[in-house]
Amino acid sequence: MQESGVSAGVVETGEDQIEHDPQSKYRNIFPELDHPALGKHYAVASPFIMSKTPCEIKRAPLLGEHNEYVVTKILGKTDAEFKELLAAGALQ
Repeated sequence: MQESGVSAGVVETGEDQIEHDPQSKYRNIFPELDHPALGKHYAVASPFIMSKTPCEIKRAPLLGEHNEYVVTKILGKTDAEFKELLAAGALQ
């Protein structure tokens, strides 16, 4: 098509982009993450790199994963109060 003057490019599948595209591999555009519930999966990183504001891709948290931290450190409840909330079914 390009020889005929038509603007065209390669149409890549997801596998092509992740496994076979040298630029995607070099830039780590699709980092592989390990999630406790989902297992290994690919995320999509930022397509650009900023020298003063790096972007780190992390897995999504599980439901309730940070409850203890939030309740005890941010809300200031004691460990006993946290356990009471768990026992009462107020927290996941």
